[in-house]
Amino acid sequence: MGLRGRPRLHRRPHRVRIARPLGGENHETRPAKGTGGQLLMAAVNMELAGQVASAAGLEPGDAALVRELMTVWREHRASNLEREDYYLGHVSVKDLGIAMPASLAKKINPRVDWPRKAVHALADRSIFNGYTCADERTSKALRAICESNQLERLYRKNLIGELKHCCGFWTVTDGGGYPVISAYPATAAAALWDDARKAIRAGLVVAESKKMPGDTERVPTVVHLLTDDSLVVLTRDGGSWVAEYREHSMGRCLMEPMAHGATLERPFGTSRISRSVMSITDDAIRQRARMEVAAEAATLPQTWLLGTYKKMLNDDNKYDASMGAVNEITKDPDGDKPTVWQSAQLQMAPLTEYLRQLACQMSAVTNVPVSFFGVSNDNPSSSDAIAASLEPLVIDAKNLNRDNGTALRNVAYMALAVANGTDFATERDAGHEINPRFLSPAYPSTVSLSDALLKQVQALPKLANSTVAYEMLDYTDEQIQRIESDAKKAQAGAAIASLFEPKEGENGGGAD
Repeated sequence: MGLRGRPRLHRRPHRVRIARPLGGENHETRPAKGTGGQLLMAAVNMELAGQVASAAGLEPGDAALVRELMTVWREHRASNLEREDYYLGHVSVKDLGIAMPASLAKKINPRVDWPRKAVHALADRSIFNGYTCADERTSKALRAICESNQLERLYRKNLIGELKHCCGFWTVTDGGGYPVISAYPATAAAALWDDARKAIRAGLVVAESKKMPGDTERVPTVVHLLTDDSLVVLTRDGGSWVAEYREHSMGRCLMEPMAHGATLERPFGTSRISRSVMSITDDAIRQRARMEVAAEAATLPQTWLLGTYKKMLNDDNKYDASMGAVNEITKDPDGDKPTVWQSAQLQMAPLTEYLRQLACQMSAVTNVPVSFFGVSNDNPSSSDAIAASLEPLVIDAKNLNRDNGTALRNVAYMALAVANGTDFATERDAGHEINPRFLSPAYPSTVSLSDALLKQVQALPKLANSTVAYEMLDYTDEQIQRIESDAKKAQAGAAIASLFEPKEGENGGGAD
């Protein structure tokens, strides 16, 4: 993919940039608590949008695109940060003010990582393992691109962002004649969807951010605007921004979405951490706080003295009366002795059962087995029962792999276009039959895989001579290459050895 009369974007081909969100510990600029902090951050975002859109050298049409994209990013930023908090477990108790005082709930501060488990349970069953291709030369080129960009590991990182926020983004840029594939989360990117072409019309990503003199948080320093014919690099120079145009001949935007659960109404998908997941998590956090209070009360039941002469209280240590080895209570001046009454010990079973019900609700919402949320059965489950409980999650993983496979295929076409100096349509129509490959999300055992393959080979003998047999056994791409290489070496050795073997009718004793 050549550049027409403009400088190329030179980047080291073996380095891959993963954009981080802006500001803070994780480069995330979070609004301060309260309305004032939110208004302040909204003002900062508006100011940033105006500064970037006013970059020197930026054409008016592209400036309007920048404003529109910054508006999209700003509108979704709060919900993205909220889901990030649930994923990281940074959600405090939303106390109802009935069972405990707010100060006690804040002091306990329990954590529930169910949203993270919901994300990783699905992500662990979507394992990208390179590409398959009918053309050997193209297959080698794709293998080199995957290795130099560490695409398999990068897919995992982008996948987690996709499941957290609803969508992750890929970009393919020219690194001096070699494709550079980058991944961006929704917290550091925005895009405009073209319904007619079923593709991104324009996109904006934050490529770099750092703390500038006079700033208290990290701010963007390099922003990329991606359109159908240009990559516009917007760089912050002091207090102003400068635009540099780097045209391309890809024939489409250099940005590709990877959306979870995309629909016609929501082309960028929906988050795995849905509102139901967040609501159930809030209930579970409250229940954890109640269980902590109940556990304290059950450990040391309250004791009451009725009919004492005066108030008796251990000011120095309130546990002395309960923890002393020998305790006594004297009579009052009238000769009456007080009555000692102890409250019944609280039972934890109802509290535990409610937490179990919440785990079952979370399982129903996410299709993740309830055992993943810490709820175990007294009786061990059979292998068939375990497989049945995992079936909904496996179906979700297959659908996820199918959708993400389309995005990865388009990324491969763009990467080949950069490497070959062509365009997206040329590589797409070349007939190389490029398909992303994923390991089986069902995690079948080696014995069951071998059994199934043996029966299929008996029914379809041609399958024995195809690499599809290796893929059905879940061999990785590296293992398949080693097997093929070793087989070729063995064939070559056998062919050479056959040249020196005496032919039939020869005595092998020397020349006649």
